[in-house]
Amino acid sequence: MGQPGTGRVPYGWADTGYDTAAAFLAGTGQGAHDILSRDEDAVGPKDGSPTIDSGDPTAPGVLPGDIRGYPVADDPRVPNTGKNGGYIDRGSDETQDRLRSVSLSVSESWAPAGTRVKATAAVDALWPTGVTYHFDFGDGTAPVVTKETSVEHVYSVPGDRVVRVKAVNGVGAEVSSYDVPTKVGPAGPLTAVVTADPVLPTSQSPLGRVAPLSVAVGVGGSATPWPVTRVEADFGDGSSDRRGDMGGFDHAYRQPGEYKVTLTVEDSKGGKSTATRTVKVDYAASGYVATEPFRLVDTRTANAALLGGYARVVDLPNGTRFQGHEHSASMASVVLNVTVTGATEDTHLSVWPSGQPRPATSNVNVRAGGTSSNTVTVPVGYVGSILAQLNSGQGHLIVDFVGYYQPNAGQRFSPIAPTRALDTRSTGGALGGGQTRTVKVAGVNGIPADATAVALNLTGTGATEQAHVIAYPDPAKRPATSNLNVEPGKDKSNQAIVPVGPNGTITLYTNSGSTHVILDAVGYYGKDGKALFTPVVPKRLADTRSTGKLAPGATTNISGLPANSVGAVLNLTATDTTDPGFLTAYAFGATRTDASSLNTIPGRTVPNHVTTPVTDGKVAVFNSYGGPNHVITDLLGHFTKG
Repeated sequence: MGQPGTGRVPYGWADTGYDTAAAFLAGTGQGAHDILSRDEDAVGPKDGSPTIDSGDPTAPGVLPGDIRGYPVADDPRVPNTGKNGGYIDRGSDETQDRLRSVSLSVSESWAPAGTRVKATAAVDALWPTGVTYHFDFGDGTAPVVTKETSVEHVYSVPGDRVVRVKAVNGVGAEVSSYDVPTKVGPAGPLTAVVTADPVLPTSQSPLGRVAPLSVAVGVGGSATPWPVTRVEADFGDGSSDRRGDMGGFDHAYRQPGEYKVTLTVEDSKGGKSTATRTVKVDYAASGYVATEPFRLVDTRTANAALLGGYARVVDLPNGTRFQGHEHSASMASVVLNVTVTGATEDTHLSVWPSGQPRPATSNVNVRAGGTSSNTVTVPVGYVGSILAQLNSGQGHLIVDFVGYYQPNAGQRFSPIAPTRALDTRSTGGALGGGQTRTVKVAGVNGIPADATAVALNLTGTGATEQAHVIAYPDPAKRPATSNLNVEPGKDKSNQAIVPVGPNGTITLYTNSGSTHVILDAVGYYGKDGKALFTPVVPKRLADTRSTGKLAPGATTNISGLPANSVGAVLNLTATDTTDPGFLTAYAFGATRTDASSLNTIPGRTVPNHVTTPVTDGKVAVFNSYGGPNHVITDLLGHFTKG
């Protein structure tokens, strides 16, 4: 091969040179199909190359593909100048279509059935005119196969569909688009429907709070032929919200009740529809999570006594606000030991969820200069806290965190007939100041060995001086909390929920003096527990001040509990007492035991947190032979199977 003007002969055949292609053809009959190019970069598998679609498909030894294995391909942009109109390329490379991708758009991604919808494909290819499109509209109809880049389709049935397109070139290479969701609405008018479902936590994470009384409100059941552009929600509690789609709303109510929820829906065509639904909001059944007790509040440390008539916010460890005590952000109700000390006058303390009105019930009654405590089970408020308020006077507040209830978490509860677990008057002698006493509580008295916590009524009697008693699980880790405040000459009681420690035991400790201690077991929490707890807004079930005192040796039956309850949490109060004695709460119709639920003190109003079995929606309360009492029974919650 030579180059003109360089002194080299361009053509040679049988030892004869030829200066031009014409001379070469005339002298040898060869070279009729040679390609003439002054630049070797202008030939080969590239746009404008004369080698494209100009070969002889009938030439001897022609292969079905090129050096890279690519098949023979017809470039639609180039005339087929090969023999007999053939389109094989000359040389070792066959030019190919570069089919990179295909995208898809739909004219109406949300429209009513019967609307004509256009789907349009946009292909990224070297030879787009050689591409065939397969449009699949996702409704079970056969794909539309066409060379056109746009096709129309009419959906006949409402529903959610997925549209996609596949592009195939002349040699069978193919690419597919991303799916395009399409909503086919009903053919009728826009019609709003309100849906409402409880929102419950699914974990005990300290992050991501799900507040009690949360409800998911939506319009998912609405008939929406065209895209929804606006949804306005009135939750019926004085609050509202809006959004620009059908995503729905998660709303936390402040208190249980029935609420009129109204939703107004607008669409892109100017349609508007309003729907209303009455939604019943209530606390959900919950399991109990036993925790290491610790002190939340002690106003003595800052000399910031409570003032009567002013509510104090008590923050809870629902999240990360208490370092070292990070608990679930979604706890629904809490168990606390609440103490009032240094009261300037006879008064009482109420504890209730933040965001709710103060109830007409009380939790702790205290005499001027005295110290009183009581276990309190209270729902967590709207903003994750609770409130505490003295009725009058001043006093210091001490709050110890004991545990919490939460839906989809914790252990179930099994109530038992009150059963005596310890009485130091007959076993072991009084508990001395600075001393501990280990008590077996699990694996005995009908409480299984694998119980995680026990509910006990703790009574102190025969105290030699004012002191406090602590019940706790691990003898090596005594918390800086208290469960019972004792004083000389008075029998005092308080209920405690205590995690079970090593070998099914708990440990008792008193800080000074000595006192006899009586423990009555009333139930346990564990993996074979039977019932979940549902808190309620404190509700007064009975008050003998309107019917007459409960006589010594008499029993009153308290009704008003849900018929399917197997247990109840009550605040039981004795008042206008003339003689020392005790009250015992037990299941209606059951045999009463010698255990006690509350110790009465002449001249004092004494409340106690009581957990008791329930039968047929009723609880029996027995008054000992000490003297007549007025008895007030408030419901704090109930246990049901399920």
